[in-house]
Amino acid sequence: MKKFKGSKKSQLFSRKSYYSALAICLAMVGLACFSSYKQTSDKLVDELSSVTERKPIPSVTRSPYEPAVDAAKNKEGVKKETTAKETTMPPVTEKEVVHSTAKIETAQEIKKFSIPISGEIIQEFSGDELVKNQTTGAWQTHNGTDISGAAGDEVRAMASGTVTDVLEDPLWGVVVVIDHNDGIVARYCGLNKGLNVEKGNSVSAQDVIGALGNTADIESSLETHLHLEILKNGKYVNPIDVINNR
Repeated sequence: MKKFKGSKKSQLFSRKSYYSALAICLAMVGLACFSSYKQTSDKLVDELSSVTERKPIPSVTRSPYEPAVDAAKNKEGVKKETTAKETTMPPVTEKEVVHSTAKIETAQEIKKFSIPISGEIIQEFSGDELVKNQTTGAWQTHNGTDISGAAGDEVRAMASGTVTDVLEDPLWGVVVVIDHNDGIVARYCGLNKGLNVEKGNSVSAQDVIGALGNTADIESSLETHLHLEILKNGKYVNPIDVINNR
């Protein structure tokens, strides 16, 4: 009986030792885990701190000759200055508007034409209508206006321009061609041979270009006259209409 009891106590003691040793082991494992966690946590905190830490931006040293400029103020100042200039411009007065309009009208003033010789119209421009030529007896268009005069009478330029040709035409005699600009070209036909101009000359209004003659054989049956033709943009037009409209 005594042996049995002793054996039971020994078994109980053995169990207690086992559980104690197990508890100690678990405690040591927990301590080791906590220590490892603490070290890892501290290291992670240090690394994060070093990454997020910002270095201070060094201050910019300005030249003593370069004043500091506030961009916002500078923009505002420029804007105010521009606005001030825009708003302080004097208003345009009615007098200035009238003066400006007068300048435009002067610049666009239409050139005036005048009759190149004093006399009566003895034959008018016919346009597309056929008329009988008293010298040849043929029915044809009369592309100019015939103005009577005496041989030797001065023939003047109707307006300023450039002499583009001087010729002796077999039908129209001595002819002076003047480009009066704006698409208007005049042919002064039936002149005397002694002319005052030659090809390439510039003329002013009322300049004497020559004298009246009897050189236009195609109209030799008529009294002495100037046969005046005007082409506008290459088309024959009524010379009297051009003179009156100008």
